[in-house]
Amino acid sequence: MILVSRKTPFGFIALLYLFFGTVPSFAVDEEDSLRLSQWPGGLPGVESSSDTVVPSGERYWIFSSSDSPADSLTIRKVSGEKILQKEDFWQGSGNPIGIPYEDGVILLDSGDGDSQSRPLYLALDEEDVLVERVLPQLPEVFESPVAQVQGDDLYVFGKVIDDSESAQMELFRLGLEEADSSWQELEPFPGFLEEKPLFLTHDDMLLVFGKSGEGVYQAWSYTIKPIDGTTHRGWKDLGSVPFDPTGALVYFSGQAHLIALGGEQNDDGSTPVYAYHTVTNTWVEKGDLPAGVTPLVLIPLADQIVLLGEDEAGEEVFWEIQLESKIKKLSFADYSVMIVYFILMAGIGVYFAKKQNTSEEFALGNRRVKWWAAGISMFATGASSISFMAIPALTFRSNLVWFFPVLFLIPIFFLQAYIIYPLLRNLSLTSTYEYLERRYHPALRYLASLQCIAFQVVGRMSIVLLLPALAISAVTGLDVGLSVLMMGVMTTIYTAVGGFEAVIWTDVCQGILMLFGALLISAIAIGSLPGGVGDFVAVNQEFNRFQYAIFSFDYTVPIISISIFALLMQQLGFVADQPSIQRVFATPEKEMKKLAGMAVFCGIAIAAAVNLVGLSIFAYFHSFPETLDPTMSNDQVVPLFIVQSLPVGIAGLIVAALFAASMSTLSSSMNSVATLISEDFYRRIKRDSSDRSRLILMKVSSLVVGVIGTGIAFYMAQMDLTSIFKTWNEAVALLGGGFVGIYIVGMFTKRVHSGGAFIGAIASIAIVIYAKNMTAFHWVFYVPIAVVSCMVVGYLVSMILPRDPSKDLTGLTVFSRK
Repeated sequence: MILVSRKTPFGFIALLYLFFGTVPSFAVDEEDSLRLSQWPGGLPGVESSSDTVVPSGERYWIFSSSDSPADSLTIRKVSGEKILQKEDFWQGSGNPIGIPYEDGVILLDSGDGDSQSRPLYLALDEEDVLVERVLPQLPEVFESPVAQVQGDDLYVFGKVIDDSESAQMELFRLGLEEADSSWQELEPFPGFLEEKPLFLTHDDMLLVFGKSGEGVYQAWSYTIKPIDGTTHRGWKDLGSVPFDPTGALVYFSGQAHLIALGGEQNDDGSTPVYAYHTVTNTWVEKGDLPAGVTPLVLIPLADQIVLLGEDEAGEEVFWEIQLESKIKKLSFADYSVMIVYFILMAGIGVYFAKKQNTSEEFALGNRRVKWWAAGISMFATGASSISFMAIPALTFRSNLVWFFPVLFLIPIFFLQAYIIYPLLRNLSLTSTYEYLERRYHPALRYLASLQCIAFQVVGRMSIVLLLPALAISAVTGLDVGLSVLMMGVMTTIYTAVGGFEAVIWTDVCQGILMLFGALLISAIAIGSLPGGVGDFVAVNQEFNRFQYAIFSFDYTVPIISISIFALLMQQLGFVADQPSIQRVFATPEKEMKKLAGMAVFCGIAIAAAVNLVGLSIFAYFHSFPETLDPTMSNDQVVPLFIVQSLPVGIAGLIVAALFAASMSTLSSSMNSVATLISEDFYRRIKRDSSDRSRLILMKVSSLVVGVIGTGIAFYMAQMDLTSIFKTWNEAVALLGGGFVGIYIVGMFTKRVHSGGAFIGAIASIAIVIYAKNMTAFHWVFYVPIAVVSCMVVGYLVSMILPRDPSKDLTGLTVFSRK
């Protein structure tokens, strides 16, 4: 392996690759910073490290006593204000174990009792009156049990003492929301621990760290439900732990890191701090707490990590722990590359500006777009920067089950190339929702068009602008607002000026840059490994990252059959997406097979490339875990790798690729919304409108839509309202499935009419809401459920209700193609 600095010029990197046949790795110059600062005010009400403090929601609960067990309960707000105090409270054999649950606390006896104990759930009602609920008695007698809540389940783990006085480690579960719930004995622990272990929950896993022998420290996980894309449930040996975890204090940082203040001290009196990454299963020492600071109690509040410990004088003192993330500032060369890219995109818009003389040229490039350019543009439009980062992150966390179904685009090609594309192209549509008017009723056209406009402007554009800007900002320090403005303003300019052809050719450039960027990331990540390709294969095999399909009937996981069916529904449903289907309308009719072939090729190519990125950076970060950022989320692994490991100039180029992925989606949204406003509304309202007025309206609409979308994203960036994105996307997925089903039954049946279509769409919304909230279906099922329920209900209703016999379906179904 050749080790060079990130400041190494790209030309030298290329020469190394040519002469030595390997891609160099890059040294990380900056480390995470663990800061410990005294907190003079302390935590009100906490008098001693012997107190049991349990943070829960916006409150913390203090169980204290001058003599064990605890006999006083105090509840305070995080601000310190006292809410309630109660004396003579706890009657257990030892200070209670406190586990936060919702806005309350579950208490469990921590002593070595001689009989089964009963957990107690405490909460405050709306008037801050203490409410107690006694839970079912533990099924066994435990010696020093540990407990955690995951979701709505309470898990208790520890040594069970039976009649023979022997002890074994057992795990039990209690459903807290289940009526008449009882304790369930789970799979027996495969090992044995000599002392009381650390017992934690993370995502859908339970983590156990403890001493399994003399000087042997071990870690295990218990998977409650499979990690997305996997099937494993139960216990798994995670290997050795590099320190004695028995007395360690721990808290979670970011999305996948556990920070542990070691339970042992170094020779100089300092305390080592370790970071454990749950995805790559790696430990890294992150420095030390200074000598003279002895950690006693760790209290993770909502926005602060509070440490109560002893100072050099033996006095108990409060500290605040802050783990600062690595920030790699982009260099002048990186910004230069990005500026050149933006200038190039603007130049394309200016070049095509003089060619926009009619509304059809602005909306569809006069229907003479090259098939290969339209095919590349189609994939670039669908592959936003969210996909460019989220899909590799999903593969990084799981395996290839998300890629394998994409190969079924090959047989789907024949359906699109020989049936769907020709059928729609032959109708000479400009707005895809005109099909709904011809096939069903004008009202469906207006509803679908309004839904699309609202989704593109309020939802898709702002999300596509903001989420990559947030991820890039987290690891580079690049201002989120500046990123949003750069992408939004530049895309608005070239789209409003250059029209559809500018969109197409900028998409071509951006699509090629995305593919090149993904391949370059993979090449550098694999080349940086000590054993190159051999290490890449070995690491991913060890962690089952090459698993490509789940063959099962378990509907709680993404099984291969439903994944393929979901892909089919998605590909059939693209006809309801104006930004995508617009490429079909813009390509000459005789080139439909070539267009479909190019779109399939590009779709498979980019899917393979981004999944390879996920596998490559997994192997890289497993081999170099010190380069991970303990404060990051999983979705930030791609931009983190870019700024940590790519040389000057190349990092800027790949960041430009992330921007490119956003801009290609943005430009398509702007142009398609402008087209819908003109074709579905303006042209219908003002039937005698001139082509010149429609052209002006489209240009102005593109500009206004760009400004609104950019403004919404910029506002969200300032307000930090990222939590609404998931909710918005779920709502759109629920509402949009019905329109996809309407298109499919419209093209492939003659029976379904407008009444059936309306009722089917409404029924699909209700059915998917039920499936999401009342069943354990994996989320990959939601789209197929929405589409199929719409189709089935729509067809059945159409069989019952009479249809209009005068409705002419010529050219609108596969049975009557012109």
